[in-house]
Amino acid sequence: MKLFKKWMGVFFSVVILGGMVGCVAPQQSANVSHIKDKTIDASHPRALLVLASSQLLDKLVMTNVRFGSVGNFQRTEVSMQNLSKQKLNLEYKIEWQDKDGFTINSNPAWHRFSLAPKQIQNFQSVGKDPAAYQIQVVVRLPGDFFMDSQKEKDQKND
Repeated sequence: MKLFKKWMGVFFSVVILGGMVGCVAPQQSANVSHIKDKTIDASHPRALLVLASSQLLDKLVMTNVRFGSVGNFQRTEVSMQNLSKQKLNLEYKIEWQDKDGFTINSNPAWHRFSLAPKQIQNFQSVGKDPAAYQIQVVVRLPGDFFMDSQKEKDQKND
């Protein structure tokens, strides 16, 4: 009987410890550039489009990504196309990164633009650092939650 209790104690200890180990999920996102999501278009090797709102899915695409040189710097031009039947009022920013994905000379300024139904508009940017290699384009709806909360913070600090 004592042997049975001892084995049962060992058995339950193994089950509990095994269960606890199973509860710890491995961090799988630490070594990837981004998590696959419908709001992220990584189809170009040097340009990433991030739609900051799922409301823009199937309404906006980045096309015709081009890179060139201006002296020692890289330049890019991308086209944004409105696929919807409605006018889109949006904001964008382009951030440059080096070959390892580190952000270079981040400019937090958002630029407003509008696209009529089916309209295509080009945007240009110059990476003002010789190490600039790739871009991340973020597009959002004006008045999104992040923008509103940032305005509130800025007003409180004034």
